[in-house]
Amino acid sequence: MSTIDQAAPAADTTKSVPGHVIYRRVLAERTSYALAAAGMAVGPQLDDSVLSYLASGGVAAGTIAWLYAKTKDPDQGLDVITRAQRALPFLTAAGTYLANLITPGFNWWEVVAPAAWASLTGWMAPLTRSAGLVLELTEHQDQAADGGPPEPVTYEEFLAAKWAQATGGDTRLVNIQCFRPDRPDFEAVIVAQAGKAVPTYNETQLAAAFDFPVRTVTLRPVQGSGPGRMRVIARPTTEDVERAAEGLRGLWETAVSKPGGAAPGVELIDHRAEPHRIVLLVASPPGKEIRLPHTAICSAFGIDDPSRLVIETDGIRMGVVSVYKTDPLMKVRKATVEDLTMDDKGRITIGICHDGKPARMRLWDPSQGALRGITAGVTGAGKSVLQNLILAAEKRSGVVSWVGDVQGGMSLPEAEGRVDWFAKGPVETLIMLTVAHAVMKYRERISNEMGRGDFALNRPWPLINITLDEINRLLSHPDEEMRKATAYLIADIQKTGRKVGIGIRLAVQSLHLKDLGDDDAIRQQGKVGALFLMRTASSSTKEMGLDGIAPAGFQMENIPARIYENGQIEALFSGKDDEDGESTAGMAYMFLDGRAKFMRTFFAQKVDGVYPDLIALYGEDPPTGLTDGEAKVAAAAAELYTLRHSNPYADCDTLAQAFSGERKSAGVSTPSEPADTEGASGGEAPALFDAPFGTPFGEAPDPGEEPGLQDQIYTLLADGPKSLKELREALPGFQPSSVSNACTQLKAKGLAKPVKRGVWQRDN
Repeated sequence: MSTIDQAAPAADTTKSVPGHVIYRRVLAERTSYALAAAGMAVGPQLDDSVLSYLASGGVAAGTIAWLYAKTKDPDQGLDVITRAQRALPFLTAAGTYLANLITPGFNWWEVVAPAAWASLTGWMAPLTRSAGLVLELTEHQDQAADGGPPEPVTYEEFLAAKWAQATGGDTRLVNIQCFRPDRPDFEAVIVAQAGKAVPTYNETQLAAAFDFPVRTVTLRPVQGSGPGRMRVIARPTTEDVERAAEGLRGLWETAVSKPGGAAPGVELIDHRAEPHRIVLLVASPPGKEIRLPHTAICSAFGIDDPSRLVIETDGIRMGVVSVYKTDPLMKVRKATVEDLTMDDKGRITIGICHDGKPARMRLWDPSQGALRGITAGVTGAGKSVLQNLILAAEKRSGVVSWVGDVQGGMSLPEAEGRVDWFAKGPVETLIMLTVAHAVMKYRERISNEMGRGDFALNRPWPLINITLDEINRLLSHPDEEMRKATAYLIADIQKTGRKVGIGIRLAVQSLHLKDLGDDDAIRQQGKVGALFLMRTASSSTKEMGLDGIAPAGFQMENIPARIYENGQIEALFSGKDDEDGESTAGMAYMFLDGRAKFMRTFFAQKVDGVYPDLIALYGEDPPTGLTDGEAKVAAAAAELYTLRHSNPYADCDTLAQAFSGERKSAGVSTPSEPADTEGASGGEAPALFDAPFGTPFGEAPDPGEEPGLQDQIYTLLADGPKSLKELREALPGFQPSSVSNACTQLKAKGLAKPVKRGVWQRDN
């Protein structure tokens, strides 16, 4: 009888301990029996045995008293037997000792009786047995008591040993991988002897080998291997997932791959079951391009929430279909500073992909330079959170961020004051684009003089990324000259800015040409970079977004406004579809490097119209700006650059002043003088800057022309230079933006001038 057999409990298990603990306890018990047997044989032969009388009598009396106290309750049941089992070695030892003591002389049996007692009690180990100790399966013995080989020290080795013991060593269990460290579920490969096949084990034999429930251990073929290898999958705690996987296998064969099914001829090669996800590996027949219609497969599987089914393909004949128990992007964590810190490959993390992997995008590409991109999504789809995450990452990574918020600063209020230039409204955004174009031409000229053909980060210039939010308002502006100028500048920066480190991203509600100035070049060039398609208002937007960039066979379903834990149909039926659903803001299909990824941006909570968490991610350091040479070019192109932090809203007069004759006399080329560029949007840039544009705001009054405002500011400046803050405090009846614009109007009239940023004085 082995140590483990001796220690097996007679009744219920009371304590699970490692095997070496049981072994040491049994060894100590046996040693005590051997020492007691020696005392029982020698003690009665001593002349002075008073102490022996007292010791043996005391042990017997004490044990009887303890046993009586523990067993006097008649309702203890099996506990009475356990107590008697523990008292047995003490009572039998005391009886044997007393028998030797009262027998006169020395008899041979006075030695044999203690030896027999020690052998019997040592073999039974009643004290350890009655303690109810059992071997803990995840902790193993250092060495068997019978001198056998060392026990395994890891769960994987224990499983391999169990398999070898159950099969007699004809096969081996290798490549053992546990699904979770806190569960016994695993998968492994069974390898037969050379030249032999793995035997056909039934479900009962497989379960018995590991002492798992029947039908929780299954065999699968190993892709690319012969009958000498088989994959074994054991899921004693997640057998429901495995059954669901088996159900999907059946549905694939009966409703998807069969003739007339959702994807005829597409074969299911393999599958993998995870606690909340079932992954199917599929392939089209040789010579056929893979086609996996998303909606039809959802229908075949009985899925009413399309976000629970994610399809990815290699664009040729292989594909991976992921089926989730619930929407994988229902809950997403908040972003951290580490997420938004650019690595040496130009990447940042902006969210989580459906499979739990980080969703990464590039701020720039070391091999290509600056990047372009487009984000499309309706109001509430999450464009603002995505743009803020990118802008915060740019600020922390030393990138010059210029933001044109065509909606007047309402789309990205978090960015104001935290980027190098925050342009509000269509007019100032157009000025910002013109300055960017001038800086681009400056960089091109210097690069040519240096003999450089590509951009190197911070050598000598920092990366400039331009973000244009709600740009469709400017590209489809009612003023034709503004519309044409914007289209020209965007398209030219998209085309040539990459090699000099000037990237440009557009955020729009749709990809319709009418919203992009009827300019397909802008749309196509923007799609060369990172394209994010969020929830859109029409299916045509996604079709235009997928054109030319989506892998073959990929189909994208429009993202619903809300998702529900038990599905949309159940929510509709129960009447909980309005108040209990989770917003899908931030969910998007990200197309990057020829791959389509279903992801969601990090979570951000809006409070009083802004996102405090995103503001904190920008940090307190000042934003990176242009180099001195670039700043001079920018100021010459449009003096508004030097006032970009104190002029919160430009008007048409400001635009006219920015492109006055002084700009041409400074030797800076204008869009009407493209020296060596081809109009990427089709033709030369219009000559727009010799006169003001028509007002884009109808009959709205100029905030800088409020009655009496300029006169009051001129009077206040009589006492000396004053900051905008001081002027605004002295004029509480006017909007802060009106005060700023009035100062600009005074400058245009030659009555005031800026001393430094945000400080004004009289100019006479």
